[in-house]
Amino acid sequence: MKIKIDNLVLEHLRPEKIQHSCPLLFIHGAGGTSRYWKNYLPYFADAGWNVFAVNLRGHFPSDREEGLARVTVEDYQNDVDSVIRRLDIVSCALIGHSMGGLIAQKTAENIPTIRALVTLASALPFGIAPDVSVNANLPYSGAFLKTVWGLMNMKPVKPTFSMAEQTVLNNIDPAERRAVFDLFVAESPVVAYQVTQGYPVYASQIRCPKLVIGCARDVLAPASMQKGLADFLKADYREYSEFAHLPMLENGWERPARDIASWLEEKTDGAADAVGRARTTGEKERLQ
Repeated sequence: MKIKIDNLVLEHLRPEKIQHSCPLLFIHGAGGTSRYWKNYLPYFADAGWNVFAVNLRGHFPSDREEGLARVTVEDYQNDVDSVIRRLDIVSCALIGHSMGGLIAQKTAENIPTIRALVTLASALPFGIAPDVSVNANLPYSGAFLKTVWGLMNMKPVKPTFSMAEQTVLNNIDPAERRAVFDLFVAESPVVAYQVTQGYPVYASQIRCPKLVIGCARDVLAPASMQKGLADFLKADYREYSEFAHLPMLENGWERPARDIASWLEEKTDGAADAVGRARTTGEKERLQ
């Protein structure tokens, strides 16, 4: 079902019986939408999680943003913060992909009650050097020039199909690449510039459990960069040899989804049980 909060539309799947106390909020990457999570949302809902996926401002089916070209990372942070508070899920777990991983980090930094943070092929915070040595033939300079051109003309930008094949679709079945490419929407060139320059994250203020996922075939956010992110965040790290930048859409997506679910159960349900046991023990001690 869809939920509308002001100008934002969210996908919401609520299981018949909620088995986990911690809701999940999924945050898409640059040029993405909640449709990126079409496999993960029913998977986690079927496992008993109450799941939400936001469409950031200007990303269909959220309302058209006339000023999308001027939207900033801070605007997206405000979107996520507003959604969390309006839905009253301040103790949710965040799962962010690519740029959404960066926004999830900032959200966990700013909201101390966030229960857990998971990033997949995340954009990097300031201070972690990008690794462009994975494939020297990638059109990074061309992508940067396209972003600058978008800034100069104040128009949203979207990668060409050819560029997408080299960067984000390289591990998608060739017969399915055009359909996946059609999931992309235009993005703010200001956001693209902010993300490529590195956005400040204060890791010491993120106190919840953290999991960083890297993919060996990812040429846009290489596994070496994700290892650096895990070290920066002091997070658990898992790497998958068979995936690239879109592990939630690539063949075999069930494996990382299953691992994320197990990790979340341990870090959220297990932590809640431990707190409950501690409280019970304390009450017994006080009665003795």
